[in-house]
Amino acid sequence: MRKGWLLSTLGFMLMVLSACGPSQFGDYGYDDFPWIEHWDDLLVTGFKEGHTLVYHYNRDFFGNDCPGCVVINETLFAFGQHNTEGIALKVINERTAQGNRPAAFRTQPQVFFVREGVITYRVVGAGPILAMLEEIETGTFDWLLLE
Repeated sequence: MRKGWLLSTLGFMLMVLSACGPSQFGDYGYDDFPWIEHWDDLLVTGFKEGHTLVYHYNRDFFGNDCPGCVVINETLFAFGQHNTEGIALKVINERTAQGNRPAAFRTQPQVFFVREGVITYRVVGAGPILAMLEEIETGTFDWLLLE
């Protein structure tokens, strides 16, 4: 009886540990960028020169990311470190952010630009986010969308 309990406990622990997702995607991860810990902090985000891009994602307490987040993380994090447009990347986790999120923000992944506490442009879903990043990198992005 005791041996069966031990084996089932070990099996459960291995299952939980194997479900934990990586914290790094390519050379970068969530911890390489400033975190927004409270939704009210958006009001003071984006006051510096250039643009601030906020990544709203969903990563649970076991380290599992939403499926779309897994698709974009490596590309988005590399962009956040190396873009030449002066775009600062900040991250906010649906699971840990305090306060009241905007009502329309029910889907992850999504990114949005913030200037002087105002959300100026939002992109939802892995495919559209990757397309936007490619447009920025190739110089075809319409910056007037951020006005």
